[in-house]
Amino acid sequence: MKENRFHCESAELNFIEGPPNGLPILLLHGATKNWQSFSPLINDLMAYLHVLAIDFRGHGKSKHMAGAYKLQDYLMDTQCFIMEYIKQPTIILGHSLGGMIGLMAAAKYPQLVSSLIIIDAPLTTASLRKLAQEQGAFANQLIQWLKISKFLNVTSFNNGAIPESLSQCDPDMLHAIINDFEATFHQYSIEELFPKIKCPILLIRGNTIRGSLVNDAEVEQVKTLLPKLKDIKLPHAGHSPIRQDKQLILKEIRAFLKKILNV
Repeated sequence: MKENRFHCESAELNFIEGPPNGLPILLLHGATKNWQSFSPLINDLMAYLHVLAIDFRGHGKSKHMAGAYKLQDYLMDTQCFIMEYIKQPTIILGHSLGGMIGLMAAAKYPQLVSSLIIIDAPLTTASLRKLAQEQGAFANQLIQWLKISKFLNVTSFNNGAIPESLSQCDPDMLHAIINDFEATFHQYSIEELFPKIKCPILLIRGNTIRGSLVNDAEVEQVKTLLPKLKDIKLPHAGHSPIRQDKQLILKEIRAFLKKILNV
């Protein structure tokens, strides 16, 4: 597995790539994370798939892009990476923000997405808006620390209490999510996007009691718009089930892909 750089327009994305062991699968991480958030799954997926994973703009080792952190910006990078680097229809596996971008890609560029695996990605913006409001004070403190750390070239905070992925984030990206919420997420409309999605979708979600951002009512609403949706709820997991239910997630992914793509 190797790490590399990809240039598209003004964006410069860090990405990793495994051997070409099968159909391509693109891993899209959540906000404030990086490609390493998929580490528990990557080796198993590489056994039968061509695994690629990017760091979104403003995350990980990718270029910071001040003032360009709307969903449409992440979508543009994803479209460009598939079209110019992968160059064939791709399975997208997205967690949280990455799942939202996967859904948008399948709706707007159906020729690029063969199937979707979505892990606890918000189906509406309601849960995200609530989280942004609840975490606003802490997030704004973090934004100030990130700005200072960039200026002083500080790379750790509170003896490592802040994860590396968070310390790598562009403070402008966090500002867009917390303080410019409506402009950042306004293009994420289930009524407009979801009826356009034709590919098979596997949704793996946690329990709202444990922090999941996907509730039962939203899933039932979305099922009327996405007839090819398969819904798997993990009652003991929260918003980050990859580390909590790794083996079950790998099993569900393999069964889903074998059924629809025979891989």
